[in-house]
Amino acid sequence: MYNEQLLAYLHKAAAKPLWPEGTAQIFSSEVGAKDSGIWLKLCCQIEDNIIREVRYRVVGGGYLIATAEWANAFLTGKNLSAAEALDAKLIVEALALPPQRFYCAQMLVDAVMKIVYS
Repeated sequence: MYNEQLLAYLHKAAAKPLWPEGTAQIFSSEVGAKDSGIWLKLCCQIEDNIIREVRYRVVGGGYLIATAEWANAFLTGKNLSAAEALDAKLIVEALALPPQRFYCAQMLVDAVMKIVYS
């Protein structure tokens, strides 16, 4: 069911605790709705316009989990202008997401943009 690219990120996914609310240099955003079963909370530690670390929580299936883990690998160490240039097409291609899972890539982009423009 899942392709090799997606499986690679699913296997890398590891639960990390989110930072406590109010922690300095932590920016977060939420997209989707927990009660609908599709939700993503993305948290980034940003210092000197560089994303030092990414953590996330997901309510949803493997496609959304892999998308969030891909974001972790892609965004860590990047400056905010690189994050700002992120688009759903890049994510879809990187993970070979099927068309019906495009929303996972778009959710990630929406979450990142909320952080970049906060």
